[in-house]
Amino acid sequence: MVKGSNVGISKVERFNLQQRIQHGLLAISVLMLIVTGFPIKYGYEGWAAQVIALFGGFEIMFKVHLIFAVIMLLTGVYHIVWIIYSFAKNRPSWAMLPGLKDISDAFHHIKYLAGFEQKAPRFGRYTYLEKFEYFAVVWGMILMGLTGFMLWYPQKFVFMPRWAFQVARVAHTNEAFVAMLALFVGHFFAVHFNPKVFPTSRVWLDGTIDLHHLKEEHPLEYEKLFGQGEVAAAHEEPKGFAKSKLLIVTELVIYVGLFIFLLYTFIPKFLHGII
Repeated sequence: MVKGSNVGISKVERFNLQQRIQHGLLAISVLMLIVTGFPIKYGYEGWAAQVIALFGGFEIMFKVHLIFAVIMLLTGVYHIVWIIYSFAKNRPSWAMLPGLKDISDAFHHIKYLAGFEQKAPRFGRYTYLEKFEYFAVVWGMILMGLTGFMLWYPQKFVFMPRWAFQVARVAHTNEAFVAMLALFVGHFFAVHFNPKVFPTSRVWLDGTIDLHHLKEEHPLEYEKLFGQGEVAAAHEEPKGFAKSKLLIVTELVIYVGLFIFLLYTFIPKFLHGII
């Protein structure tokens, strides 16, 4: 993208096709792992029996769980290969790597949200939250892959003490619980329920982001693309539900209620799994 004023531009690419394919595979596999995994962990609950019945029995559901576990891990391998290829073909980009600025941005953002700062932090291509989420996925995939393999093929780990399998089971299921909370409460809000993008962000669909949204959420990236020049579309009023008080209040009530429900329902089970 050439720096300077680009009056005719209304959006720019943020995700290319490869990134959208990888995101789609990861989203589908993780959602299916949640649907098929929690009935295994909480098999004594009534809702678990209903979910198992939808799959035609426990054996079928467990096979579906294993299939999507493999898909998730293959997606991770696909992502690594794509990164290596991209680095070899193009100039490497280190924008996703955390740095000291992310730490200061995090504290600045907290103070801004609490009303102690007048201006929001100026983010580049990725915010500290996006970087945290990305590496949380990396960590989660490694942990879930290793512990899942131990539970799937225990005969290959006969040299390990019995308590190691109990640790693997607890780590596997509780990491899944944390991932579910992060996905449903955090990621879904940012991508779907944030009034600025409701009912969904276009980034994961066609890979583009509106200029006014880019300038507001990623001002340093905006300036990198266009310099200090102004783009007419960036001054447009936010469209859709960005200023809908009804949507904001409704979502606030729903999210607070959902968060309390999840804590009330799963935390006792979460602690029970540890103890």
